Amino acid sequence: MSPPEDKLVLFEIRHACSPCGRRLTANPLTVRFLSLVTGAVLIMLSSAMRRGCLNRPAEAVTLIEVLVVIAVVVVSLLFAVATHDHRTKSPTTQCSNNLGQIGVGLHAFATDHGDHFPPQVSVGNGGSMEFIGRGSPAAHFQTLSNEMRLKVWICPTDEIKKPANNYAAFDDRNLSYFLSMDAAPTNTQPQFIILAGDRHLEVAGQPVRPGLFTFSSNTPVSWTRELHRDASQSRGGVVLFVDGHVEFLKHDRVVAAVKGQGLGTNRLAVP
Repeated sequence: MSPPEDKLVLFEIRHACSPCGRRLTANPLTVRFLSLVTGAVLIMLSSAMRRGCLNRPAEAVTLIEVLVVIAVVVVSLLFAVATHDHRTKSPTTQCSNNLGQIGVGLHAFATDHGDHFPPQVSVGNGGSMEFIGRGSPAAHFQTLSNEMRLKVWICPTDEIKKPANNYAAFDDRNLSYFLSMDAAPTNTQPQFIILAGDRHLEVAGQPVRPGLFTFSSNTPVSWTRELHRDASQSRGGVVLFVDGHVEFLKHDRVVAAVKGQGLGTNRLAVP
């Protein structure tokens, strides 16, 4: 199941090489504009051809008319490109894309480190195992600094966290996402194991504090309203699973996801 689509999303193109491909969106106003332009061009061509048939059977469409049509098409394409940017994406879609890229980075790390994510690899071997006790996800995500742009770590709906200027200054103040200390690529049924996600967790009505959060499959984990605040939605958040897919989960579904993990130990480093 994918995160809810924003009303501005009309189509998407996914990269086949990534389990969580990037999504390209088009603004409805852009599509409407292009439709009108296309209609105008067709009318001009039809009119020109009629005039050619009635008045200039040997000349048909003049060079000026052809150039006008070409100019209109070029201007339309430039307009479409200018309005087709990241601002047409919903914040939830951007957040999902961020976590998808983080998932690709974590799996690339695991490929190079014997099918282990950073928390299962010692610092001496390029991982972050010794930092688990700190409860800081930034210490673990630092291992992906060669793969990730700094803006990837911030959910667009997070008003507290701000992107770092560089990785030397990167810490939990520049991070919107928790990371599991126990999820691994070798987990059975990885499609059910939570790897990372939005930080605005709550338990029994109380926000989860930053640090190492330990819970069981029966812990009533849910979301606060801090991120993804939308009057049309109930509380929800974006979650990355071990198999690389990303979902937007509302309250009832995140409870089911936690219960369905089946891990003996569940520890999340929360920023």
